[in-house]
Amino acid sequence: MSRKYSIFITALFCTFIFGFGIFHFILPDRDFSEQENTFLEQFKPPTWDTVRSGEFMKKFEKYYNHQFPLRDQWVQMKAYSERTLGKQENNKVYFGTDGGQTLFAHFTQISDEDLAARVGFVNKLGDNLDVPVWFSLVPDKSWAWAMFLPENAPNVDDGSTIARAKELCGDKVDFIDLQYIGITCGNTESPDEDGAFYRTDHHWTTEGAWRGFTSLMEGMGIQAQDWSGLPLTQVSDSFYGTTYSASGAGWVRPDSIYTVIPEGGTKGNVTVTRYPEGAPIEGGLYYPEKLEVKDKYAYFLGGNQPLCVIKNPDGANGKLLVIRDSYSDSLAPFLAEEFREVHLFDLRYNNKSLKQYVADNGIDQVLVLYSANNFNTDENLFKLGL
Repeated sequence: MSRKYSIFITALFCTFIFGFGIFHFILPDRDFSEQENTFLEQFKPPTWDTVRSGEFMKKFEKYYNHQFPLRDQWVQMKAYSERTLGKQENNKVYFGTDGGQTLFAHFTQISDEDLAARVGFVNKLGDNLDVPVWFSLVPDKSWAWAMFLPENAPNVDDGSTIARAKELCGDKVDFIDLQYIGITCGNTESPDEDGAFYRTDHHWTTEGAWRGFTSLMEGMGIQAQDWSGLPLTQVSDSFYGTTYSASGAGWVRPDSIYTVIPEGGTKGNVTVTRYPEGAPIEGGLYYPEKLEVKDKYAYFLGGNQPLCVIKNPDGANGKLLVIRDSYSDSLAPFLAEEFREVHLFDLRYNNKSLKQYVADNGIDQVLVLYSANNFNTDENLFKLGL
């Protein structure tokens, strides 16, 4: 290696290292990443306590990674390079065997003790209430579409979370199993033939929500209306979900979003009240403006919120309280057709006493509905037992 070439390589290396460092401090910090659909770490000045404990350096490392110049482009470049090298995973996302078009986020497995504690909170809710309490978990996409996972992928839903949760339910809680009823598992040659989940997102689609709804109503002993004859209405053909955002898989084609139940319900008399900050405001089943932003799944009910109440005077059943995660958003239009009132209660943002809420609102029955992965990771489940 000649001296000039050595100088060139050294200069190029220094330019790369120090250049990006300079750009990092010149460019303004971003609060939110549209690509990854997440809030980014902000700089927090050090204090004596945070420096001594090491917390400052941990936070600073996360801050530097989040605010690194051209971060979104580097994530995509890494995904392309991993795929070129024959790897089938990037940033905790598996590339499906259908040409990498279906993306699977890592599933979080927990210990039997942790799962028992979590189901214990549901059982405590059942003990505290004098109305029927139903409990159900939505299987992960990696369970429903296991045949499209890379071979020997380790961090996937093997069905044990739902099976064990069912066994742990107490006498006051009835479990509704969605593993095999209503969710296709291994009976299709392509994810597009099934349509129960988005290829680029972790949520179930409107089709998946309808199947889940049918199974939930059957488990609750309710003869639900059959919506299979209603046409699907496409509202977007450019949806890239959160799994895509984390993967950097720029080669994946977008998903489409559909609806079945129209705004206002099939009879036009469904009303929605949102409580984003405690005070009631008028809402809707759908928010078309959300189709213009990255998080298009927020089209359903407008996204996460502490409480949402849907009323239908023609509902054949009473008042249902759903302890929810975001999977209930696309399920809500179907529930709205069956119940006079549907109360969607999110433990992440709502600290109200559930026992008091049930009494104050004349709730007839309660459904605890989570995705299996969210149930394994939500740190607010203890509120069920308060």
